[in-house]
Amino acid sequence: MHRTSSGPGAKPRPRPDRAATLIAAALLIAFLLLSAPGCGGTQVSGENRELIVSLATAVSTRESKWLDKNAALVEERRAAGKCSDAEYAAFKDIIAKAKAGEWDAAQEAAYALRDAQEPTADDLKHLAERKLDHQPKALPSKARSARKS
Repeated sequence: MHRTSSGPGAKPRPRPDRAATLIAAALLIAFLLLSAPGCGGTQVSGENRELIVSLATAVSTRESKWLDKNAALVEERRAAGKCSDAEYAAFKDIIAKAKAGEWDAAQEAAYALRDAQEPTADDLKHLAERKLDHQPKALPSKARSARKS
């Protein structure tokens, strides 16, 4: 005969250890956060973030001259100690793909690097200080008449 936890003579169910449950929950949450798309990518310093945009532009337009200028700038910043190992590797990966003719792969890598960026403390500060004009801007009368045609 099977006894349930209710009724006379029933044995109380053993309670799981609360600390173990909390640890398991914390590990699960950490795993989910770290495996989420866009998380865990290389974080680029504020002064090097414009390189992401510049590289993305060079590879999306397939401009070899722009790519070469970006490659030189990456090397210059690396030599000056203004580019971390991780940043350098991410930039060089994009450049190498493009130079090998893999423009689409380079573009995907540049966009993935861009999308992986988290706002810095300075970014958040500037955003908080930003003042928006809540008044809609009126089009000049010349533009209005052109739109009606």
